[in-house]
Amino acid sequence: MRRAATISISVVASAVTVAGCATARVDNPAFVQDLLTHKAAEVTVRGAVTAIYPDSTGPTGPHEDFAMSVSGHSVEVDHNLTLAPQVPLAVGDIVEVHGQFNPDPGHPDIDYTHHATGRHPGGWITLRGHRYW
Repeated sequence: MRRAATISISVVASAVTVAGCATARVDNPAFVQDLLTHKAAEVTVRGAVTAIYPDSTGPTGPHEDFAMSVSGHSVEVDHNLTLAPQVPLAVGDIVEVHGQFNPDPGHPDIDYTHHATGRHPGGWITLRGHRYW
């Protein structure tokens, strides 16, 4: 009986976590406010890819790096390829990104665009109706 209850609780907790990620809504004005006030935050934004950089490698593995314009502001996206698949991007693509905004002056970025790791909520990149996480 206890095992069934534990499994049920785990299933519900997982469903709530996934549902929470799935229901995040694009809020570009909130992102712009966070950018202007230098506030780190969980964000969901939509914008156009403006540059694609060579993949980088760091302590957490390879990352796909690109810049996007969100309401006229540039932000870099760092997508961990160890935890999520490569996104087949092209300059001009419209993408939706959910992740952790880091307001580093001169180099703002969004990371944690992959499934939840237990240390941080999950994020994603959506391109042409397909979600990469």
